[in-house]
Amino acid sequence: MSNANTEELVAHECANLRQGDVVELTELWLHGEDGHPQRVKTPAGVAILSQTCDVVQPSKERCLVAPVLSNPDSEGWSLARKGRKPLHLYLGSPEADPTPCIADMERAVSVPKAELVGLPRKARYVDAASGDAARKVAWRVGRAFNRFPFPDEVYPVFEKLRRKVQSKSGSPGNLGRVLDIVEALRIYADQWTSPRRMLTLYVVVAESSLIPPDDMDPNWRWEPARVTGLRNGESDTNLTLDRVCELILANKEGDKTTLAHLWRIFGDLIKQTLLQPDGEEVASLEVEVLSDVEMTYQRYMQTESLDLEVLSDSTSTQTR
Repeated sequence: MSNANTEELVAHECANLRQGDVVELTELWLHGEDGHPQRVKTPAGVAILSQTCDVVQPSKERCLVAPVLSNPDSEGWSLARKGRKPLHLYLGSPEADPTPCIADMERAVSVPKAELVGLPRKARYVDAASGDAARKVAWRVGRAFNRFPFPDEVYPVFEKLRRKVQSKSGSPGNLGRVLDIVEALRIYADQWTSPRRMLTLYVVVAESSLIPPDDMDPNWRWEPARVTGLRNGESDTNLTLDRVCELILANKEGDKTTLAHLWRIFGDLIKQTLLQPDGEEVASLEVEVLSDVEMTYQRYMQTESLDLEVLSDSTSTQTR
């Protein structure tokens, strides 16, 4: 948590606040379990969720805030940082910022801006009102409230994948570490409203991790000389998901053609072991691993983010 401006007080009309700032507001009116509003302690302060342009505009009298969690456990930190819990807004960079925080957007509430004026600003995670950091915070806030409502009939197809990702994400195991490399999971459907849907799951990785097919070495061979960590006699047709993840990690800084082949096998194994088309609601489901450069704007607009942490049917106890 940045402490460069901890003594700065919130100015009149909140003119010096930005989206993502944390303010030392120690109480909020929130609905209790009985449905009645009650004053709740927020000892870690509140994070500003409203866009900066709305926060500083004098004509806007209210501001959307969320209480900062006081003591998240290690799993909570990991899930929030990786975006696996969209309603938990991760603020800060673990590489450059020793004290990040998590804002609980499930308890977001609108407060009069006048309640914030004169309070200490505890932290600032966005150094400029415009820029990469500001865009990242805005995207995370927007994602929490704009997730695509996948049809309930589609949910069972991804159940095994969701369970596997939730259990392995953030873990030191091979799959957990490979999931750290995956930039996004996006779904294309020929249509969403009727049975017999034909889906494609896109596994998006960084350009540095996957070269285009045209750039691959046509003389490449599956052999220990080209595949770091490959065992003698080990075939590319009988690898487990954990084993191909192990090889991806061993080759991520090495031969790019090798890495491309391993990512293709990874996609094939995801399809074979973790996806379950039922033939009725989902007629087919393909998996394609591609780089973020190959995820064109047109393809992006035709797909929806597969939010595995909250994907659920209407009878699930999870929150959509």
